[in-house]
Amino acid sequence: MPRERTLLVAESPDRRDRYGILALSIYLIFSILIFGRALVGHFRDTYIGIGPDPSMYMWFYVWWPHALVHRLDPFFTHVIYAPNGINLAWTCGVPLASFLAWPLTAGVGPIAAFNVLCLVTLPLDAWAAFVLCRYICKAWWPSLLGGYIFGFSAYMLGQQSCGSPNLTMAFLVPLALFLVVRAIARELTPRRLVATLAVLLVLQFLISIEIFATMTAIGGMALLLGWSFADADLGKRILRQLPPITVAYAVALAAVGPYLYYLFALGSPKGQIWSLHACSADLLNFIIPAPTNALGAIPGIDRLAATFDTCGIAEVDAYIGLPLIILAAAYARRHWREPIGKLLVDSLIITCVLALGPLLHFHGAVLGGLPGKILGVMPALDKAMPARFMMFSFLLLAIIAAIWFAANQIGSATKIAFAAIIVVSTLPNLSGSYWTSRDDSPAFFTTALHRQYLASGENALVLPFGIRGNSMLWQAETAMYFRLAGGYTGQLPPEFREWPIVGAFLTAAYLPDAGAQMNAFMAHHAVNTVIVADDDPNAQAWHALASACCTTAQTVGGVTIYRAAPDALKPYAQVTALEMSRRADSVMFDTLVLAADRWLSDGNSLAGLTPLEAQRKGLLPDSWLTGPTAGGWSIQENPVTDPGGRYRLGAWLGPMPEGHASVGVYGSYAALEPIIQTYRHGALRVYFPYPHNLADGAVDARIAAMHGLMVVEFEREQLAAAAAQVRASASTTGSTTGAPAILTGTNAR
Repeated sequence: MPRERTLLVAESPDRRDRYGILALSIYLIFSILIFGRALVGHFRDTYIGIGPDPSMYMWFYVWWPHALVHRLDPFFTHVIYAPNGINLAWTCGVPLASFLAWPLTAGVGPIAAFNVLCLVTLPLDAWAAFVLCRYICKAWWPSLLGGYIFGFSAYMLGQQSCGSPNLTMAFLVPLALFLVVRAIARELTPRRLVATLAVLLVLQFLISIEIFATMTAIGGMALLLGWSFADADLGKRILRQLPPITVAYAVALAAVGPYLYYLFALGSPKGQIWSLHACSADLLNFIIPAPTNALGAIPGIDRLAATFDTCGIAEVDAYIGLPLIILAAAYARRHWREPIGKLLVDSLIITCVLALGPLLHFHGAVLGGLPGKILGVMPALDKAMPARFMMFSFLLLAIIAAIWFAANQIGSATKIAFAAIIVVSTLPNLSGSYWTSRDDSPAFFTTALHRQYLASGENALVLPFGIRGNSMLWQAETAMYFRLAGGYTGQLPPEFREWPIVGAFLTAAYLPDAGAQMNAFMAHHAVNTVIVADDDPNAQAWHALASACCTTAQTVGGVTIYRAAPDALKPYAQVTALEMSRRADSVMFDTLVLAADRWLSDGNSLAGLTPLEAQRKGLLPDSWLTGPTAGGWSIQENPVTDPGGRYRLGAWLGPMPEGHASVGVYGSYAALEPIIQTYRHGALRVYFPYPHNLADGAVDARIAAMHGLMVVEFEREQLAAAAAQVRASASTTGSTTGAPAILTGTNAR
């Protein structure tokens, strides 16, 4: 087979449609066997995916048809994050998938509809890659293997494991490449390319804006590389495709004009949404699989792969495996000097490097910088997770594998054995239960009970909150009957993110006066009803929070409904999130200063000082322990870990390397700024976000908008002076500022 013409020759008149159907059938059967076994008999009460994402997507499956039927604005909704609402344009809205699933959602419910789409999506991805590979290499079973490599790649398995259909619905990417390659081969006229590519681009935009953006960037790069490597004739043919491709993009963007309006007219997120550093591939992951692969579930390997999981298992998706790496190396060695070979190999290297992100990670350790830093300054791409560029790497590997097996002259038995090794080395986790979760919806939401206890459109706070539970699904199962003072669509909106009590909803924390914090939050969000799921692992924590602000409770249908007295909320009606944050942070910091001073005054070693030890000594109130303690999902900007135990539940207490005492609080810069201004001239150093030293006093806009850990470092005399200042302030105001009373007197204890 001619090596140089594999991308450019016309397909045989025999289109072998029945073989294409056979390929799709094989992929579909494989998907059902792997992902669907645990759904047998439980298709409506068990769903594919773990964590909070499936609940969010099932909510969208209900929302888009609901908005259309009720003539609501589909892009801006007030049914979640009530009463302010949220712009859904910057979320994973999947409008196209929602409308495709509409008949199923209406007929058998969102869970069953979600399962159907999850079961067919990866086979469609594989089939689209098969179509592309078959066109290129003109061989059926090598193309079948190529489709498998893409459709059931580590990238697809990672996203499938967390139930993220917007990222697994990638079948339009190989089909778009298929159109462009055919146009370069003079099989599509410019007019036809414009029409078909524009349709694919619109559909991809309505599935995933992230994939739309990344495929545009990678596609542009591939055209540039292809043109630079090509001979004069092929280079001219590539250049001739630029005008129709540009027109197709213009048509597509015009078609999604309303979506673009909501993307930019109402304000867009500034900078990165997710940490590019945390959501990058680990170099070792290229040969060591995550548990989403069968080999990754082997004891020992799973522990080794645990260091890769810094952004969720969905982003541990760089596993290629040694057999496929060897094949790619063999292809590169033989075809490196050919234009098509250089295009495929160079594109593969570039996409893999981009997936590694801005820093090189190896087994969890950072070894240095990488060219992926450029992603952080590129519009749109700065909001994509680097690890997801592996999707394009696997598509390139699929093409390379199909060409290699079709063109190589080694014996058929050797080829089949090698292909089998590749398949075995990349098999998905074979446990059916690994891929699924049971629906935990209380009967209160799945039956008519909610109509008896809630008014239509009433704002309710549901615990577990947001990412901690499935409140989005529970609301969807009521057909959006009530409004949710919360939700999960990715990052929290600022109106919710800034409230201290919301932090305690998401993770365990030290929080002074949780009852007042609850009252302020509820008053601000027009909520007087709290619904606690009684079977949640953290139900005890939720009941404690709800009972701190509410006076009555009813248990029905698997939930407890708490009601707050309107008079109790009135005093908090005008209180802002910033005021409540500053109040909580100030009380926390002052108490930690007093705790550190008392610890040292009692003759204890600074080396043993931690928040936990201070609590054991009665220097931090047990009543401040708030929020969920059982495991679960959470999102935190600039998360903090400290092997010495100096950081715990939002509080920092202990020694610095130079032997000085340090006190710290986690929060927003806006809330912590008064503390910084109060103590910076009476302390050695102030850090925010730790370990960034605010030495020169200048704070740029980026830092001013951040959440993070503030740490103040004191010499012993400075700490004593700070503690005296706290006591004097408490004595003057007649208040202990929320600190334990035992700490405010010089003769305490």
